[in-house]
Amino acid sequence: MKCKIVIFIALGLCLGGATACHHEHDHEHKHEHHHHHDHDHDHEHHHDEDEHEHEVPANCVRFTEEQSGIVDFATEEVKLERCGQVIQTTAQVTSAAGDEQVAAARASGVVRFAGNNIVEGASVKKGQRLFTIESSGMADGNMTVRYQEAAANYQAAESEYERKSELAKDRIVSKAELERSRAAYESAKAAYDNLKGNFSPSGSVVNAPMSGYVKTVNVRNGGYVEAGQAVVTVSQNKDLYLRAELSPRYYATLKNIKTANIELPNGGGVCSLEELKGAFVSYGKASDGNNPLIPVTFRIQNCGDLITGSFVKIYIISESDEEQIAVANDGIVEEMGNNFVFVQVEPELYEKRLVTLGGNDGKRTVVTKGLKAGERVVTKGATMVKLAQGAGALDPHAGHVH
Repeated sequence: MKCKIVIFIALGLCLGGATACHHEHDHEHKHEHHHHHDHDHDHEHHHDEDEHEHEVPANCVRFTEEQSGIVDFATEEVKLERCGQVIQTTAQVTSAAGDEQVAAARASGVVRFAGNNIVEGASVKKGQRLFTIESSGMADGNMTVRYQEAAANYQAAESEYERKSELAKDRIVSKAELERSRAAYESAKAAYDNLKGNFSPSGSVVNAPMSGYVKTVNVRNGGYVEAGQAVVTVSQNKDLYLRAELSPRYYATLKNIKTANIELPNGGGVCSLEELKGAFVSYGKASDGNNPLIPVTFRIQNCGDLITGSFVKIYIISESDEEQIAVANDGIVEEMGNNFVFVQVEPELYEKRLVTLGGNDGKRTVVTKGLKAGERVVTKGATMVKLAQGAGALDPHAGHVH
């Protein structure tokens, strides 16, 4: 009986021990699970902090250095500038004095072209034969007769001068008589050389007065011309005048003209007067009833894109002591009738800023509201930054779109 009691006690102790071990294991497992849950919570918390740290404000756009490297991109610091009054108008392109010359017929007669390339725009060199004027069949102004007479006079004067030079050695001819003979010889020679340089067996020759291109041809092949009539105009198209006509209300401003910007045709961009090696020439001091407008003239060197007779857009800029904020036109983007610039707030973060604009000189625009000196704005590539804001990322091929 006692043995049975001892066995039951031993079994009870073992069962109790097993139960205790099981509860202990469960506690440890639950503890480990709780620890794992805490670790996940910490990881999510740090991840949220990371996202919050890289979150871009609604009015800003992140534009990385890698993105700016694939487009034409630049920024500049906003500064106060002296911005004078700007007058936008059109100006006509004309040839400057000395930039073109007119060749005239030296005799009356029928015009014969020297080649098939005597057309407007053709390149010519100084002294190049352009036309021949035939007058051999005419009673008046016959160049063949004139040439023959000049040749005969020259030969006679030359022989007489040589003869008297020999006689003068023996003092048979006085010194005064020899000088008269020499003068007659030189005069005859000059007349002969002049005709010889502008004469061919077929008639009078018209040569190009300067190197350049043919601007106008005033005759037709086979047509008749009078002596002195303009036959062709040759221009170098290098030095040009820009002539604008302004309303008299700008007269008080004209005395303060400082410079001008010129918008070149066919998308050639805007060039300053200095870039075209030009200068302000003058402005009219009066107007008349036929034309009340006041002429304003600038002189420039042709960049190759300007044609005489054409018109260009010009921004005439006057001097001013007033300082204002201005930014490059390429840095301004338009959206739904509003104008914006992108202000750099961090090395790769740009704020889209609403601005109010003032005068525009073709290159830069005055900003009357929205910017202050010392801020840095995008001046090239602003459109790409705008696209990056809408897309969230910049297409790597975007910089190659033209």
